Amino acid sequence: MAGKPSCIGSRIYTPRNALRKGSFAPEFALLSPVIFLLLIGTVEICLIFGGQQLLENAAFNASRLGKTGYVENDLTRTETIMQVLYQELQSYGKFFDVSRVTMESTVFSTWQETGTGGGEAGLGDGGKIVVYKITYPWRIFTPLMCTALGSACHQTSDGAFMNLTARIVVRNEPYGGS
Repeated sequence: MAGKPSCIGSRIYTPRNALRKGSFAPEFALLSPVIFLLLIGTVEICLIFGGQQLLENAAFNASRLGKTGYVENDLTRTETIMQVLYQELQSYGKFFDVSRVTMESTVFSTWQETGTGGGEAGLGDGGKIVVYKITYPWRIFTPLMCTALGSACHQTSDGAFMNLTARIVVRNEPYGGS
């Protein structure tokens, strides 16, 4: 045991260790931007997926109310549906600006017509088929993400955005009014 270094000290001075001293700083300086970009990109993608999921859930709940023909007091049918949509989306906090949410609804008579386009704008009467399309321009927080997202991302004077879209098709319940 006379020739072996002791395990008591964790830093044993040898000529080989002297050459490695301080090598962590340049390695960290080279790798940290890449690691931080991956971390920020992962968080951004998770927020986008969470926003998309919330938008789809809000579209489901709004269309579910819309197909019943229910109208709240002093509101139109469209306002009643939008109110439900806004309440759902506000649960994501400041990430959703409900004033930027748009809803389109197209009425069809048969299921086959939904695949051909056409239709008429509106919420339809009882028994009609309605396609709800809810769109939200999601703000991209990291401009570099636009490069990764490609054509899904568009630049405006307000910043970079990606349209989140939820589409749902329902048949209205048989009710009397419009």
